[in-house]
Order: sequence, then C-alpha cells, then structure tokens
Amino acid sequence: MDDSFQILSPREEVQYMRRVLGLDNSAQLLDRVIGNFNVLQARSAMLLSLVTLCLTISGFSGHRIASAGRMPAIFLSVGLTLAVFSAIMILSGPLKLRWATRYVCGDDPEETLVALVALRNLRTRRYHLAACILVLGLTSYVLAVVLSVLPGGGA
Repeated sequence: MDDSFQILSPREEVQYMRRVLGLDNSAQLLDRVIGNFNVLQARSAMLLSLVTLCLTISGFSGHRIASAGRMPAIFLSVGLTLAVFSAIMILSGPLKLRWATRYVCGDDPEETLVALVALRNLRTRRYHLAACILVLGLTSYVLAVVLSVLPGGGA
C-alpha cells in the first residue's frame, strides 16, 4: 500500500465523513454505512455462489476426479473442505443478518455510527479471510481436475 494513505479508526472515519463528505446529518451517515454493508453482502453472496458451484460440480464429477488417483483425490478433498470452511465463515460473518437499526449505543448517534463502522470493518476482514480461503480451495480443486486429466497425473 502507498505510504501516503492513512488508515482511520472507526471514530476518525465517522469524523472524516462528516467533514469531507459534508454529511452532518446522522441519518445521512447511517445511510452511507448501511450502503457499505449492502456492498459487503453482495460480494459475500457472490463468494457463496462460487462455493455452491464448486460443490454442485463435485456432486456430478467429483467421484471421477477422485478415482483418477491419490493426488487428485487429496487435492479434491482439500479444495472442497476449504470451500465449505469458507462458506461457513461467510455465513457466520459478512452474511450474518442483523439490521443496522438494531444497534444503538446509548443516546449518542455518533457512538452508534462508530460502532457500526467498527462492525463493518470486522465483517470486511472476515470477508477477505473467507475469500483467501476460498481461493486456496478453488486452486486445490483445479489442481485435482488438472491432475485427473493428465496421463499418469493421478499417481
């Protein structure tokens, strides 16, 4: 990352949005943060679709891939395990359904906004971790497929 960027704390980010975006109204800021959650939900749903596709294909051809040899079977098993683990992380993290308006930190809307930005950041980190695990799983899965079609690749 470029050294000219500064990572803001949730409190600093809310202050930054108020100052730079000119969003003095807490309702406008809440809408902005809810929009961030919507983006995170959409991207998480896309990752979950990739997991579903991987599992569906495995249901049809997984036994053929695994029967090609020990290495394809191992890579297939690892790939599917990581894909399912990624799905569990997505469902229990970024896709965990909680309405933003349920979160209230006392009577101060500022504290609620800070808490929501912190929650968004936590879910974003979980999304990135789940995406990395899914990429590893899909890589293993593709290795299994490649090895299963190579002559002698299943040894």
